[in-house]
Amino acid sequence: MDSIRQGRQLLQSTTGVRDYDPTENSTGFTIPGQDSTTTLPFQSFTCDKIDFNYNIPLAVICPMCFIFGIIYTFFGYRFFKAVMFLTGFIFVSVLFYLILTEHALLPLEGNIGIAVGAGIVCGLVTMLVQYVGLFLTGFQLGLSIGICSLIVIEQFYHPEIIWIPVGILCGVGVILAIITLKFQKGCTILGTSMFGGALMISCLDYFIEQFLMVNYVWERAKAELSSPVCWYSWVILCCWPFCFLVGSVTQWKITGEGYDHKEVLHTKKVKHVNLQRQRQRQKKDTQESRYRHLYQVRRTTGDVIAQSYIKSIQQKFSPSTKRHHIAVPTEPSTTELDSANTTLTQVP
Repeated sequence: MDSIRQGRQLLQSTTGVRDYDPTENSTGFTIPGQDSTTTLPFQSFTCDKIDFNYNIPLAVICPMCFIFGIIYTFFGYRFFKAVMFLTGFIFVSVLFYLILTEHALLPLEGNIGIAVGAGIVCGLVTMLVQYVGLFLTGFQLGLSIGICSLIVIEQFYHPEIIWIPVGILCGVGVILAIITLKFQKGCTILGTSMFGGALMISCLDYFIEQFLMVNYVWERAKAELSSPVCWYSWVILCCWPFCFLVGSVTQWKITGEGYDHKEVLHTKKVKHVNLQRQRQRQKKDTQESRYRHLYQVRRTTGDVIAQSYIKSIQQKFSPSTKRHHIAVPTEPSTTELDSANTTLTQVP
């Protein structure tokens, strides 16, 4: 904070430098007395009115993100699989977009296309691999807590090097990610409520002040000096903890009560195993029935051959031999048929 005051006093003591007034619609202030004028840029924004000159792609994306924020905040744990996809998709998309915008390598449409493509890939990974999605959800919760800490620290002390905010964000993020793997339901509810509130206020911030507060938060992560923000920027920021509290209570008491993502996954696995066992049993029964049918056909054909052979032998006997020969029946009796049928049904 002292370094900020010293910087402003140095600027004010320079000849020809005018004070910055956030209520003026200015693009910067000029230092004359040189061959070429030097302009120190400030964001061209006035706190007295709302700028309705929106960018069309962002004006379309922001309402979609606002809807996703509502789903996150109030139904995050209930729609576990969908939220795991959105977690990876939104996190990586926003991260890629901020990095590409910072380096200004591509136009706006190119940055959005690359960010969306990377987000889809990461979203599929977080949806299919459950522990990756839970880790990323906890990491987002830690980042949100770290951002809030940096905003509070900025009011008293401005970090001089970028590694201070980076260390705070990464350290808190990893700690909360590990805790989320242990306490999955509670941390998932907290993480989705926190991230959903951040999405909603970010979209609201775009339509009111063209991402002024979002840029302020991003500069806290980069340890850079920021231009003053409007008073209602802080009102928008205060909506974040309010959405977090309302969303957490709603999920814990209403939408997430009596629901456990582990039981749902276990039930699906049991149903899959039972279906496989049923199919194997049906396949085995089909094979046994085919074997029985084949055995019956072979047994019947063998009986016919044996009866024909005995009849041909009887015809070759002499008349004297036929008197003393006991007639052998060529057709099976009813008892034999029943016995044969009984024997066939007992074949394994």
